[in-house]
Amino acid sequence: MITRFQQVSVIAAIVLLMAAAPAILPGQGSPARAAEAAKLIGILQSDAEAFDKAKACQRLALVGGREAVPALAALLADEKLGTYARFGLEPIPDPSVDDALRSALGRLQGQLLVGVINSIGVRRDEKAVGALARLVDDSAPEVAPKALAALGQIASAEATEALKRAVAGDSAALRAAAADACLLAAERLVAEGKREEAARLCDAARAADVPGHLRAAATRASILARQSAGAPLLLEQFQTDDAEMFAMALRTSRELPGAEVTQALVAHLDRLPPARQALLIGAIGDRRDAGAAPAIRKRAAGGPAAVRSAAIHALGELGDAAGAAVLIEAAVSGDAPLADAAKASLMKLRGSAADEAVVAKMADAAPAQRAVLLDLVGQLAIPSATPAVLKAADDPDEQVRLAAIKALGRVIGLKEIEVLTERLREAKSPPEEAAVREALKVACLRVPDPEACVGKLLEFLPNAPLASKCFVMELLAALGGTRALKAVSAAADDPREDLQDAATRALGTWTTPDAAPELLRLAKTLPSDNLKTRTLRGYIRIAQQMGLPPQQRLAMCNEAFQAAQRDEERLLVLGVLGQIPAAEAMSMVVPHLGNPALAEGAAAAALAIGEKIVRAEPRAVADAMRQVLKSGVGGEQAARAKKLLPKD
Repeated sequence: MITRFQQVSVIAAIVLLMAAAPAILPGQGSPARAAEAAKLIGILQSDAEAFDKAKACQRLALVGGREAVPALAALLADEKLGTYARFGLEPIPDPSVDDALRSALGRLQGQLLVGVINSIGVRRDEKAVGALARLVDDSAPEVAPKALAALGQIASAEATEALKRAVAGDSAALRAAAADACLLAAERLVAEGKREEAARLCDAARAADVPGHLRAAATRASILARQSAGAPLLLEQFQTDDAEMFAMALRTSRELPGAEVTQALVAHLDRLPPARQALLIGAIGDRRDAGAAPAIRKRAAGGPAAVRSAAIHALGELGDAAGAAVLIEAAVSGDAPLADAAKASLMKLRGSAADEAVVAKMADAAPAQRAVLLDLVGQLAIPSATPAVLKAADDPDEQVRLAAIKALGRVIGLKEIEVLTERLREAKSPPEEAAVREALKVACLRVPDPEACVGKLLEFLPNAPLASKCFVMELLAALGGTRALKAVSAAADDPREDLQDAATRALGTWTTPDAAPELLRLAKTLPSDNLKTRTLRGYIRIAQQMGLPPQQRLAMCNEAFQAAQRDEERLLVLGVLGQIPAAEAMSMVVPHLGNPALAEGAAAAALAIGEKIVRAEPRAVADAMRQVLKSGVGGEQAARAKKLLPKD
């Protein structure tokens, strides 16, 4: 008996052969093709091994025609080759295949019979409907469901009548299988434009005594088959106490197209309790039909909290700019869930109408509401609100003032950067200073001209308080560029420890190689060992960049070794050398194998280099590996080193 795995393997092999068919098949009807088919048929009719016959069946699926049908059909009853024979027959476009498969129905049993039924379904042989219908009553439990499935694939008028009878039958198992087959047939019918036939078939399945999920699926298919005419049936499902049917109705209300369907759903809202209204409103929003907006807007303005929240969310999905005023009221209402939903929808509505409504509302809002609106201005990034936000930044109410400062970071342009730098100099409280810093960071990273922004910061720097100078170092590092690098390097030489600390931190995160010389200089000249270590690590981090030329990286590693005062930094340099496939890198690594604190890291670097260059530099690698083994390393490192030694 052929196993399930073997069946899958056969299918996979045929799929691969068919994918390659245009490149490997001779032309249809060509002498070469006919000759190959004759040879394959000869194999099937010979005493060849089962494996050879199986391969011949696979190939006949591609090159065989009517002449191959008798030889393939003769194998349908073979326990080992029946499956292969079916796969050989199925693609052959000749009616004799259908005759052969129908003939086999009366003389096969078990899995061989099931296989032939499946093939008949694949080929959609309408002449087989009568025989399949009789097999529905077959005593073998595996046969009837497959016969029903084949009827579903065929989906002819006679087949669908057989399915209707089966779905109303006495056997619960067969009713369920028939319902599944009805759904399959309905898909076929809809694809052929026979929507009314599909709907009637689904009606038969949903009226039957079948499991709930099948009844729900049949109801959904019936609704979708009828298109907009299915709306009344859809609305019925919202009134049911069956949770599965209600969930299906929500899903289907998102799928069923048409403006008239939207209006029917909207009109049905008042017939539902609040919890179900909220769920249906969510589905209506997902339809993206602007025609629903007035009704949804009304529910967003008032009513039960669940309904309001769903409607507020739906306004964003519907893109209802006219609902901006309702959303703004909800955003400043003080009700956190409603406010969050409103802000999310306003983000989706961002544009002139919504933006203008937010700015207009700020004029007469109470302080707490103004703070919320200013936060919205920042989230929506409304440049036109800049004058109003600048005014609010001087508001006597701290909540408003802080919200305005935060918003400035998201709305101002380059020319207003100095407003924030001045505010940084004159901050009235620690919370205000923190807000200004955050706003300035956001603004600097937003401005499309980083170099111009650096200029603004450098203008501010000379007269800035020490704490502000330290903060500006961070901003300059984020912006980068030659002028920023020069300013931060100069600050690192400042005698004030706080500024030195901030500048070296900034340099340690610099991402471009032009910072390397300054980092190396500072690593050699700074008075503090901690700062020397920090700048040297920044220098080594730049040396790690794979985009740098190998010779530059080697030179940097050499400089780093000379500047390093601790083994921790020397290990980092060894890690960089391990990335460079060059004999020179190996020569820099080997001397450190004699240092017990560095031996393991040096061995790792030597091995990494050696494995990359062993073919080009076998002698240098062999010498290095002997030194690795001499250093006393063991385990995997020793084994790898021995592999790189020449074979005796």
